[in-house]
Amino acid sequence: MATTESEVIQVIQQLLENESIYHFGRVLDSPKARELAASEQPNAYWNLLELFSFGTLSDYKAVSAQLPELTERQLEKLKHLSLVSLASVAKVLPYDDLIRELDCAHEQQMEDLVIDTIYKGLLSAKLDQQRRLVEVEFVVGRDVRREDLQAIYESLDKWSAVCEKELDTLSVGVNDAEQKLVSKRAKEREFTFALQDLHMAHASAGGEPESLARYDSQYASSEYQNEERRTGAGEF
Repeated sequence: MATTESEVIQVIQQLLENESIYHFGRVLDSPKARELAASEQPNAYWNLLELFSFGTLSDYKAVSAQLPELTERQLEKLKHLSLVSLASVAKVLPYDDLIRELDCAHEQQMEDLVIDTIYKGLLSAKLDQQRRLVEVEFVVGRDVRREDLQAIYESLDKWSAVCEKELDTLSVGVNDAEQKLVSKRAKEREFTFALQDLHMAHASAGGEPESLARYDSQYASSEYQNEERRTGAGEF
């Protein structure tokens, strides 16, 4: 465990160089790192770590004079994180916007960057070269500032309320459909019983009209009788 400022800086450098680490919350919350943040002259590496945690390439370019120069590997990593941020707010990303925001020299470089981000498991997306769009399917979450947590909670509460309302509406619709089906089958049974009574009445009188025989043939089919037995058993 890092115990001095120089050791903390070394850990930060290693984290920013590591190609498999894209979340830095545990380091930001560590006591030694907080000491760096609370010092009278905040350490440039602490500021850089915060930028990698929450910021983008555009943010870095705006304050690069006050931060350590990025290595090639760190720059590539920050571009991956910037793409994650862009994909978190829009599910369709135009090529031109990505080329500009990711500071790519040309379209092929941008496409390679997107593909590399996908391979690292940070993003799931499709590249539409004909329409020059990146269609986002999934993106991982980034580190979150403590002051942003309340807004996230409120957003989740609203989403939960919408889901509950939709479930209530769906439940009402299902119940209504079930009631209509039960009513329909009850009427079908009533009609069948009435038809049988009429058949018996005509049979006892010594005759069966042609129209009655036709109805009787329809409702005496094996398919209808099987359905009648199933519904009569109380399946609905």
